[in-house]
Amino acid sequence: MFFRQLLAKDATLSYFLGCGSCHVGIAVDPVLGDESWFIDEAARQDVKITHGIDTHVHADHISGGRRLAELSGAKYCLHASNSSRVKYAFEQLTDGQRIEL
Repeated sequence: MFFRQLLAKDATLSYFLGCGSCHVGIAVDPVLGDESWFIDEAARQDVKITHGIDTHVHADHISGGRRLAELSGAKYCLHASNSSRVKYAFEQLTDGQRIEL
């Protein structure tokens, strides 16, 4: 298991966690412009980024989640409550849901 934290220039925190022996990783709250850090870290850890998850959508940062998902082939995920707030496709997550890796 690994856990990495990235402090963005605007003081936003992003996270990358996963399992090296399973070769999977999840990016949480990636900031736009930091996608290469996640891709490079995935290569260092020898994992595939399977999910890019934004925990919320509001103006404290500009998300790089969708862009990272496009670049890595990961699923882009948001909580289901955001379906009326955004106009783009995402995998809906619900409270208490477990994500299979």
